Amino acid sequence: MSLPEFESKQFPLDILTEYYLMQCVVEPFGMLMTYLDAPDRENILVKNVTMTSLGTDSKVGTVKMKELWVQRSEIIVIRVEESDLEGAVQKLPAQEKLRMFMPRFVVQGTLTRGEDTRLGDMFEVMKGTWVAMSNAHVFPHTEMKTEVFCDAPFLLINKSRIRFYEAVDG
Repeated sequence: MSLPEFESKQFPLDILTEYYLMQCVVEPFGMLMTYLDAPDRENILVKNVTMTSLGTDSKVGTVKMKELWVQRSEIIVIRVEESDLEGAVQKLPAQEKLRMFMPRFVVQGTLTRGEDTRLGDMFEVMKGTWVAMSNAHVFPHTEMKTEVFCDAPFLLINKSRIRFYEAVDG
């Protein structure tokens, strides 16, 4: 008797850290969001990586790797297709347009929250590492050697990397 075959699916991601843009894939067993948000997971294995340095003062250009382990705490945002999350991101009734300041980037877009949740309590009541943002715009606040994606229909933002945030009109 042979063991059953495990199926993994490849999910393309663009990952922004403070110093690098990584274009890569992940191959989790099961749902992508479960893999990314597992409380005991501190590192994420990415494959087929093209890693490009962001800083104008960096001596590193573009590096290609078969596999790379990335500390989850280093990730600022992940651009992912919302459909790849297979409904794992809950859409709450109230929408809030926010501007978030993070290391090296300002991100503006729409988050959802519960109707009874105050703006100041949003991130305290949300469980997990990631906050989902739609209709996002990414603005570097330092000069970049490489262009990063400016518009993203959907982003996952690492809550621990948000330094401060504000509500934005309209």
